[in-house]
Amino acid sequence: ITDPAQVDRRVPTVSFTIEGIAPATLAKQLAAENIFVWSGHNYAWEIVHQLGIPADQGVVRIGAAHYNSEAEIGETLEAVHRLVAMLRQKRPA
Repeated sequence: ITDPAQVDRRVPTVSFTIEGIAPATLAKQLAAENIFVWSGHNYAWEIVHQLGIPADQGVVRIGAAHYNSEAEIGETLEAVHRLVAMLRQKRPA
């Protein structure tokens, strides 16, 4: 959507990595809690490459939609924080 009069119809997509945790691992953990995200390069290989992220790992991508509530976004963020903490505890020293 590029028409400035319709910009309120756009929804955010956020991509991120967590040092030491494979994006696919975090995506799988979130899916187990019925929070569905994507992992990988998401057809943005050149950007992933330019950022120095291995293409075979990529990023975690969360795409909100106009029907997602503020509570759902909060639950997603809480789950990410909790799962990252759990996965870091499981890493071998």
